Amino acid sequence: MLLTTPFPPPDIARRLPDPALLHDTLLTHVTCLDAGAPLVRAAWNEASILPPRVGRTYRFGPSEALRDDGGAYPFHWIYAAGDAITPVWEAGLCLNDSEQPGTFYIERGARSALIATLRFGVPLRLVNLNGLASSKLGIFDEISSCDHAWCQWFGCMVDRVIEREGGRIHGMVYPSRKHRGHDAVAISSRVLPQLVAGVSTSVVKFGDTAACQELMADRCCVAPP
Repeated sequence: MLLTTPFPPPDIARRLPDPALLHDTLLTHVTCLDAGAPLVRAAWNEASILPPRVGRTYRFGPSEALRDDGGAYPFHWIYAAGDAITPVWEAGLCLNDSEQPGTFYIERGARSALIATLRFGVPLRLVNLNGLASSKLGIFDEISSCDHAWCQWFGCMVDRVIEREGGRIHGMVYPSRKHRGHDAVAISSRVLPQLVAGVSTSVVKFGDTAACQELMADRCCVAPP
């Protein structure tokens, strides 16, 4: 049985910003995505496009320590981006093989994965972590780290900001770690009920997209190991 605790391990807690300072800083750095603007999400199946519940969390958590006795998390994030390539890398449809430097491959089964374009009926207000807020807080290195432990507890802190705002903040913008120089978006599951009624979704298999064809034709693309 996993124990529910709101407290991160000491080695992570000492590297997290003060909650009140984080709250005030994030709310002074909010960006707005227009209603109807496209967000692209990569998903391995239709059920995971806008899931009300997840069995596994990723970069911004929450940590496994916050699962309840039934295995449920208190919240989760819906990851997306404003372009088609960033979610492909963020979702692991394309990967790098450390034994073949200078190359990448398309994961087995990825061409059957789904690329969903989401258009929400209301503007999305997102705290912006890919700019001055992260510079002020000194967290750019941490949120770009391949070690997700810190990020998962930091995600809990952002979640508390969103929870306190009562639906006025929908998620966050953050720098993609796997597609550097591009923004990624994480929408909070807490606001999904108010968003899903007005969302339009178009879905295509990754293998049928122009992005997939371009990647497959790239000289750096090799067969999966």
